[in-house]
Amino acid sequence: MLIHIKQIAPYVEKNKPLLILSKKRVIISKNIQSTKVWLTYHRRERGKCLQTAGMTEKMLSKILSKEECAKCRICCCFDSYDIWETPYISQTLASKILQEYTPKQEFIKKENHFLFKMDKEQNADLYYCPMLDNEKGCILGDDKPFDCRIWPLRVMALNEIKVITLSPVCPTMNEKSIKELTKTANELADQIFEYADENPEAVKPYLDGYPILVVEGKKYKDTLV
Repeated sequence: MLIHIKQIAPYVEKNKPLLILSKKRVIISKNIQSTKVWLTYHRRERGKCLQTAGMTEKMLSKILSKEECAKCRICCCFDSYDIWETPYISQTLASKILQEYTPKQEFIKKENHFLFKMDKEQNADLYYCPMLDNEKGCILGDDKPFDCRIWPLRVMALNEIKVITLSPVCPTMNEKSIKELTKTANELADQIFEYADENPEAVKPYLDGYPILVVEGKKYKDTLV
């Protein structure tokens, strides 16, 4: 599955020869195959994602270890109340999942992104992420959606201001100090807010009960809201 040229805007100027920007050069061509467009774009985006993923996981490991996650996996399971928590899937990631992971995976199309289509369990009000393997865990590895990589942190909008909050669902966080959690959230704030600016659909409306750790543009004190 290849992504058509119009799906990688704004990297292509409308009604002009194709421009693919990189750190070292600009490639200009009027007749370029979609394959070349996709490969160039994908390599650049994958590199950025891998770098961000590594930095994010390293910082989050201070408050949440892989071993703790493997025992719990509550973030990979949803009920009817918190189905809104399902991760934001970009066009790039959706295409990669179909190409390299699960070719038959179905998605729910939104305006500028996708959501996983998940089947409800027969005897419970539960929906499991289709990327979860019962033995291996998440099959996406470094290709996890951004929402999953920053768990248990969430980026939300409160009165049109973006905030980084803490999910009250994660049981491990009850054992951590708010000072420790706030420090980690501040270390990741630039990455999270940059992602939110580039993907506004990924920002969820604020819900009561989610402790606010960082307010965009402010140094947040070690207190809860």
